[in-house]
Amino acid sequence: MSSPPALRTRLKQMIVDSCGLTHVTAEEVTDDEILFGPQTRVQLNSLDAVEIAMNIQIEFGVKLENSSSAREYFKCVGSLADHVASKMEPQKLQSFQ
Repeated sequence: MSSPPALRTRLKQMIVDSCGLTHVTAEEVTDDEILFGPQTRVQLNSLDAVEIAMNIQIEFGVKLENSSSAREYFKCVGSLADHVASKMEPQKLQSFQ
């Protein structure tokens, strides 16, 4: 499933805001760049993942499971947006079309 561009844009802004990023803007984050790790440009860590997961649950009504697959969908904005879109209520997803 390919997530709507508006959803990816909203997730980028959420990541920058909720993680207090000052070294990169939401506009600079690409859909496929790796988000986590000290060698990455975005440089997120596990505490950031918790913050992002909480905000996704609040804003989109999607509970992200703490499982081995979490590493896969947290890899980049594109994979995170696709996962959120696949779990979101259809009418809520429509608002991002």
